[in-house]
Amino acid sequence: MHTGIEPLTSMYYLIFSLYNGIFIPLFYLAVHVAALFNRKIKRGLDGRGDLYASLQTQLASVPDRAARIWIHVSSMGEFEQIKPVIRSLKEKNASCCIVLSFFSPSGFDNAKSYSQADVITYLPADTYRGAKKFITLIKPDVALVVRHDIWPNFQWRLHRLGIPSILLNASIPPNRLLLMRLLRPFLRPVYKTFSEILVTSDENIRYFRIIYPYPDRIRAIGDTRYDQVCHRALETDRIKFLLNSGKFERRHCMVAGSTWPADERVILSAVVRAMSHYSDLLFIIAPHETSEEHVAAIDTYFNDKNIPAVRLSQFEGNNKPLRVLLIDRIGLLANLYALGALAYVGGGFGAGVHNVLEPAAHGTAVLFGPRHANSVEARNLIRIGAGHCIHHMDDVYIELKHMQETPEAIERQGKVAQGFVAANVGATERTVAAISEYLPGRESYA
Repeated sequence: MHTGIEPLTSMYYLIFSLYNGIFIPLFYLAVHVAALFNRKIKRGLDGRGDLYASLQTQLASVPDRAARIWIHVSSMGEFEQIKPVIRSLKEKNASCCIVLSFFSPSGFDNAKSYSQADVITYLPADTYRGAKKFITLIKPDVALVVRHDIWPNFQWRLHRLGIPSILLNASIPPNRLLLMRLLRPFLRPVYKTFSEILVTSDENIRYFRIIYPYPDRIRAIGDTRYDQVCHRALETDRIKFLLNSGKFERRHCMVAGSTWPADERVILSAVVRAMSHYSDLLFIIAPHETSEEHVAAIDTYFNDKNIPAVRLSQFEGNNKPLRVLLIDRIGLLANLYALGALAYVGGGFGAGVHNVLEPAAHGTAVLFGPRHANSVEARNLIRIGAGHCIHHMDDVYIELKHMQETPEAIERQGKVAQGFVAANVGATERTVAAISEYLPGRESYA
C-alpha cells in the first residue's frame, strides 16, 4: 500500500498552468460548439446540467460511516470491465458505498438501473473548481480509474488531499509507445499521482515505466474483462426467446457485432454472396450505433437484395422467413454471440476493433478487421488459430464457406477461443485484494 504524498515538481506547476490556462478553456469551447452538431455530445452536456443536485440527493442516503469507493469509467466497455470488481466488493462488504461516474452518455444511460452502485453520476468537466467540488462532495476513501479515462485536475486534487487512487486494467498498445515517450514530460506529472497501477500483463510493466516513476508500484494482475465475459456468457436469459424459437442453428449462423459502416461495406456483400449459395445460412447483425437511420439503411440493403430481414423489435410473432436478424436495441450483444459459430467484431476498419473476448467466451470463432493493434486479445486469438484478420470481402466469404462446408473446423476454433478466455480468469479477486489495502476496516474485505 502506498499512501504517502510525494512533493510535486516545478514541471507539475508548468503543466498545471498550461492545462488550466489554455487546454481546458479550448476544450470547453470545442465541446460546446460540437454539441450544436452532435446529439450524443449535447446529451452529455444536458445530462450534466443538474449533476451536483442529483449527486447530493443520492449521497444523502449513504451512511457517513460507509467506506466510499469512487470508480470512474469512460463508457460501456469500461463499465462492463468493472462489474465483476463491484460484485466482489459488495459480496465482501455489502455496506461499502460505490460511487460510479461516467464520461460518456451511452455508458451513463445504460447504468441507470444498475443496482450494485449506490451513486451513479456523470463526471463534471475537469476544471480546477469542478474537481474540487466533486471530490469534496463524494469524500472517497479510494478512487479507481478504469483503463484510460484520466483527468489531470481530478488526479491532482486527490493527490493533494492524500486520497489514494489506483489505475485498473491498465495497458498501453505497443503502437503507442513512441507517443508515450514523446509525451513523457507531460504525462509523468499526472501519472505519478496514482498510488498504484495494476496492469494487464508483464509486458505492460515495462511500458508504464516510461510514464510512471515508481516501478515497484506497478503490478501485473490480469484483466477483469475475462472474468466479466465468462460471467455474461452464462446470462442467456435475456435472449431465451431467440434460443427457444427454433430458428437459429448455431453451426449455420454468423453474428456481426459492434459494426460500423466501414465494416458493413466489407461484410454485407460477402453475406449476400454466401446466402446465394447456402440456403440455411443465417446472419445476425448488431450495429454499434442503433439509430433509426443506420438500422433502416441495413434493413433496406438486404431487402433490396430480396433477403428477408427482421428487426429484433418485430421478431416475436413474426412469421416471415428469417435469414437476417437486425438488432435494433443495445445491451444484448454479449449474449447474442451464443447463437453463432462464427462472429465478426466491428471496428477493425475504423479506429480499432471492439471486444473480441465476448464471442470467444461463447466458444465462437472470431473475425475482425486489419486495425486490431489496440487489442492484445485479437493478436493472441490469431496466434492460437482462433481468430482471423479480414482485409476484404473475399476473406469473409471464405470463412462463411468454411462454416457451411467444414463446420467441425470452425467449432474447433471456437473451443480454442473459449479455452483461451477460461485460462485468463481470476483478475477480479487479485484486483479486489489490491483495492482493499487502501480501505478502512480492511479485514472486512478479506
